[in-house]
Amino acid sequence: MEGYTVLRVIGEGTFGRALLVHHERSGQDYVMKEIRLPKSAGAIQNCRQEAVLLAKMKHPNIVAFLESFEADGHLHIVMEYCDGGDLLQTVKRQRGKLFPEEKILHWFVQMCLAVQHIHDQLVLHRDIKSKNIFLTQSGTVKLGDFGSARLLRSSMAYARTYVGTPYYVPPEIWENLPYNNKSDIWSLGCVLYELCTLKHPFQANGWKNLILKICQGSYSPLPTQYSYELHYLMKQMFKRSPKHRPSVTTILTRGHLAKLIRRCMPAEITVEIEQQVKKEFRGQKDKIQVKKDRETSAKDKNVPGPRKQHWDREPPSTVLNVLQNASLLASSTAEEEEDSEETPTGSCIRKYGEEKARRRWVRKPPETLLNILENADISLAFQTYTVYKP
Repeated sequence: MEGYTVLRVIGEGTFGRALLVHHERSGQDYVMKEIRLPKSAGAIQNCRQEAVLLAKMKHPNIVAFLESFEADGHLHIVMEYCDGGDLLQTVKRQRGKLFPEEKILHWFVQMCLAVQHIHDQLVLHRDIKSKNIFLTQSGTVKLGDFGSARLLRSSMAYARTYVGTPYYVPPEIWENLPYNNKSDIWSLGCVLYELCTLKHPFQANGWKNLILKICQGSYSPLPTQYSYELHYLMKQMFKRSPKHRPSVTTILTRGHLAKLIRRCMPAEITVEIEQQVKKEFRGQKDKIQVKKDRETSAKDKNVPGPRKQHWDREPPSTVLNVLQNASLLASSTAEEEEDSEETPTGSCIRKYGEEKARRRWVRKPPETLLNILENADISLAFQTYTVYKP
């Protein structure tokens, strides 16, 4: 803490505290996140990962990293202070008065640019919500809080640990399926809906109704004052199947947003998006070519081609039926995730005694998650949770 003066506490949670501090040498104010270090070595490493990932994310729409250090059993992460508060506070200050579409899109474009940058770095944020999106007095939007973020090993990798804020997590997490960067798109859609309606898309008076609405993708339409394109974008971001949701690059090159970028954003931003579109297009062509090559090879060898893998989706009612005897929900801090590669085959179950480890996804409902819901107040669904599957 040497060189910093604590001005006030600006946030508290299961992780520790967020402090507004004054840096004596530079004369600047910063936010210092003070995280209690857990006891296990693996969990400590997970805590340090937030600082590592944040240091990598150098983008005008991501909260800037200054430094990190450890002292007195705490990890301290010093980062940029956004003097305009968070987006949740901004929404609450409206007191029912809807934002104009131009303003919503101007903020949303900046959010998308931030998410595009982290996805390009093979990082899932996993906790995108209005409380983790910040504003400066000049109107710049900044994505922050990488405490739940996950670095994937490849662009085709999947994550499987339940992480996020229940109100913002997509159906695939409730259905215990592996997930990828399209889960961030769903969460981003929740934030966009809040900006348009000043309320959350999945209103519920209890956990069962909340889960059911999310799994069904059931939400009230946007107000009629907003354009058809915005209604259509909202519908696409809330597709139940992740593969049917648009990528963030696709969102940025569509209709209103593409026009807004050309009109309002610096030229280098437009160039950056065009490069991302070309990269994504090349990637899709490469996947198609690899598939064709495999099919041709299999045909030449007179052997059957690879079978398409299907996930057995359990109906939402299976999840809901398990809630009847659930106990109180408890938030947890980050602990050690299993050190095994996350791929579309899901979590690793090794059968020893065989020459090769066989992998399969455990399709049972996430018991740890379900055992903590029934007696919890629904307001707790706005908090961040991490539930590690055995």
